[in-house]
Amino acid sequence: MHQKNLLLVLLLVVIGSIFYYLYNLKLEREQTESVSSTTSQLQAVFEAKVIPQLGALGRPARGNWTAKQLEAMAQSQRETGYNAWLSERISPERTLYDMRHRSCKKLDYPAKKLPSVSVVITYHNEEASVLLRTLSSLRSRTPELLLREIILVDDGSPTVDPKLKDFFQVKFPDKLRLHRLDTQVGLMQARVAGAQLALADVLLFLDSHVEVTQGWLEPLLSPILENNKTCTTPIIDTIDYENLAYRRGKPSRGFFDWEFNYIQLPLLKEEAVAMPAPHQNPIMSGGLFAIGRQWFFELGGYDKGLKIWGAEQFELSLKLWLCGGRILEVPCSRIGHLYREGSFKVHYTDKGKSSEEKLISRNYRRVAEVWLDEYKDKLFANMPHLTVIQAGNLAEQRQLKKRLNCKPFKWFLDNLAQDFLQVYPLKDPGDYAFGTLQSMSSPELCLDRTETEPSRPQLSPCSSDPTFPSKPEQQWVLTNRWELRSGFRCLEVRNKSVDVHVYQCHRQKGNQFWSYDTKTHQIVFGQNANARRCLEVEPEKHGVTMRDCDPNQAKQRWKFGYQNNERLKHFWDNVKTN
Repeated sequence: MHQKNLLLVLLLVVIGSIFYYLYNLKLEREQTESVSSTTSQLQAVFEAKVIPQLGALGRPARGNWTAKQLEAMAQSQRETGYNAWLSERISPERTLYDMRHRSCKKLDYPAKKLPSVSVVITYHNEEASVLLRTLSSLRSRTPELLLREIILVDDGSPTVDPKLKDFFQVKFPDKLRLHRLDTQVGLMQARVAGAQLALADVLLFLDSHVEVTQGWLEPLLSPILENNKTCTTPIIDTIDYENLAYRRGKPSRGFFDWEFNYIQLPLLKEEAVAMPAPHQNPIMSGGLFAIGRQWFFELGGYDKGLKIWGAEQFELSLKLWLCGGRILEVPCSRIGHLYREGSFKVHYTDKGKSSEEKLISRNYRRVAEVWLDEYKDKLFANMPHLTVIQAGNLAEQRQLKKRLNCKPFKWFLDNLAQDFLQVYPLKDPGDYAFGTLQSMSSPELCLDRTETEPSRPQLSPCSSDPTFPSKPEQQWVLTNRWELRSGFRCLEVRNKSVDVHVYQCHRQKGNQFWSYDTKTHQIVFGQNANARRCLEVEPEKHGVTMRDCDPNQAKQRWKFGYQNNERLKHFWDNVKTN
């Protein structure tokens, strides 16, 4: 009797297990079919918009667009800073030219000897078509053996389509790991969160709006294999924000000026001769780099006190160089980056522009206090507002600096700034002129950068004091860097346009190169003697424009509040004019 009961119980358990298995199998099949259906629907949405061969080989994406389509493009560009409408119609699998130096194609990197990587991509409110193109380029142009995983970190995007997550998981099986942060922690800490999940020995950080090219990964890994305290960066090419064309970039050495603007210096002569060999990169641009996971965390990752974004590339670069590591730019590795339109500003917080600017200033202050030593005074002289910003607790960063036996900033300047101090000296020569820029044909009007329309200068009634105007928007300086500057922004002319803009100073001359002719009183744009134009008032529009220089045209005559005539005599010394 006892044995019969036991057998009956066992039979019931077996039958129950079978039903439970069948139920779960049915449920799993339904879920799989649901995900598959959702994925198919999303794929159909993407493919329905794609126009075959549009933008193929990285060419400009052009077509016979209707007025309605052109307006849709313009609207998407106003909202995102690039042509998102067009992006949706370019294949996520689009082809690209192999833009590498011919010598790069001959190099052999045995994949079995190179370490695998965890690619960490963070994003916040990224457009789906751009993110999909980033992931697709990684999958199709990265050796399977070297790509251990892609860690996609959503930094608290307020709205997320759950179907998109299913789509990515099915589209990129096995390799893709999705990690969502409930609240926005900012670029730096989102990257650290992704790095903490990584399984590979090498971390590779990428932005969410890039396209990798043929042979991009192996050259980045080889120097790390030789020296595990090496950080490598690719040449960053440009993806055009208007037509998504892939444009070749140039090798360079990153740096920052004495106002914490990221700048690029040309290669040193010996580096140019050795091209395409890797060369020293003093300051990385910040978004795209490879580094050993152990070394990254030994350096403390990013300073935990840095908020949202800003100065993170300066902090990590200085730590790397001063604490025993190095950064190399690798010309054989090329990655295209989608840059937004220059006048478009991304705001990473919902607390307002002023709050974001304070966070960035706080980041700058922290980096300066920890890493610049006595040279921070030079920075503060140019950015006095930093001195009233509270930097927060710096004890952990100073302890890290001591524990790693880091070198002083002077070592950085002595060893990596051979030409930097010639261009950006510690003691600046005097400026050429400053004060108001008064129209001599309409003397009641002065040039005003305005706050209501930040990207365009205007004309407004002149301040009573021409040398030190009460309105800071009318304070202009013809600087020793040949720029016409007001506050933190400079006058610039884009391409061959007649439009004049006010934009962040880049100190690279080019479209921000200005001079003043003391004989004709003209404000002259352009370094090349054969391509100069002059600033001309349009009083009826309360604006300015660019015209061919005419010494007899009264509307092209201007007067500075103060001009240093002795300095102006030597304006063109050591300036190339052709």
